[in-house]
Amino acid sequence: MRKKRIYIILITLAVIAVIIGIILAFKNKELRSNRIQIIDASYMCSEALEKFYEDDKYTYSFPCIKSSSVFVKFPNGNKMLVIKALEEEKVTIDELISAGLEVVKKEK
Repeated sequence: MRKKRIYIILITLAVIAVIIGIILAFKNKELRSNRIQIIDASYMCSEALEKFYEDDKYTYSFPCIKSSSVFVKFPNGNKMLVIKALEEEKVTIDELISAGLEVVKKEK
């Protein structure tokens, strides 16, 4: 009788753990799908720093001339040039860097 109760408790705990795992997996997938993506469509790149953004402390440059071919893709599927997204305040420079945008950051 006592073994039966222990088995029932263990099975119940296992089922709860599986349910929690499934919920966490879906939440993690949802968080990942709400992130922006960087699309670098440049094929060739002239080797020169190209400044594209600045704030109070830093200037940000691409490692080569490619501002017309680097896009940000939003979770809804829309894309726009990184420089335009920054100008229109659709994203922040920190969000772009976190999403993998390659930049050269120099202190002013």
